[in-house]
Amino acid sequence: MTPSRIRRLRAVALATGAVFLLTSCTSAQAGESGGETLTIDTEFGEVTVPTEPEAALGFYTTDVDILITLGYPLASEQPIRDDWDSFPSYFPQEELEGIKGFHNYPEFNLEHILEVGPDFILNGIGYETDLHDKLTPIAPTYTYNAFDGGDWRDKFQTLAADLGREKQAQAWLDDYAARIAEVKEQLDAEGIAPVVADISFWEGQINVGCYSISCLVFADLGLEISPLADGDGDGEPDSDGTSLSMEQVGQLADIDVIFTGVSEDGSGLITDEEALQANPLWTALPAIVNGGVHGYNYEMSYGSPSGQDGLLEVVRKALLP
Repeated sequence: MTPSRIRRLRAVALATGAVFLLTSCTSAQAGESGGETLTIDTEFGEVTVPTEPEAALGFYTTDVDILITLGYPLASEQPIRDDWDSFPSYFPQEELEGIKGFHNYPEFNLEHILEVGPDFILNGIGYETDLHDKLTPIAPTYTYNAFDGGDWRDKFQTLAADLGREKQAQAWLDDYAARIAEVKEQLDAEGIAPVVADISFWEGQINVGCYSISCLVFADLGLEISPLADGDGDGEPDSDGTSLSMEQVGQLADIDVIFTGVSEDGSGLITDEEALQANPLWTALPAIVNGGVHGYNYEMSYGSPSGQDGLLEVVRKALLP
């Protein structure tokens, strides 16, 4: 056995022992303090969580945003994606002041979460079905699948109700509805009613669909979404949408405004793709000729209160004079 292998096994043994120790201490402290808890029946079984944790941790970035929205105090460190250096700029910065980020996706860093020492974990990556049982020894964990292709707000309202935070969730929903009404009124007053689409370019193909939450914002504003987003022909936009070859680009001619995911710094705009710049069908599209392409932070795609607010602001700035 190599020295590096021995060191790795020792590290795993230490981490396992620490998890056992933390579990024992947590159980004892809960019994001594008498803090209030909630017992919830979830798709991952019955879980008991504190009603007023002091150091909550969101397992994925969107979970961090949800914790902030629901009024939870955060643990001193919170996860970010491996390809990010900080939290998204559209997140509530005041609530994140002094909070350090650590990489936790797509590679999960359970040992570091143990070191952070949260007393409650919100885990939206429920599609990793074995993850819940790995987190519960660290801290009481509420797990749900935030990425099942549905409207993230449905899961948000369910978990808020389960956790006794309906009032905080409703406050955000009401604020968002008011902003939607305001922007919609402005659009109607200006007679602005474009055909819109969320478009990406990947492996030589142009994709029109509703994988992102952008279509939720479009629908909330009453905008007409390109029929190309209806990939299966059922009359409803969907995540698969339609993929077009470079020879089929002309089918995008009826789209007035294009929205597309970009990096945090704004790089990666679809109009910068050399293959598209060299395609005369693409460069002749009305949306391209008229400067109707607008980028949004791709992390907004995954659905959270600040992401929804941020994308609404992107759409507002793009459409209103």
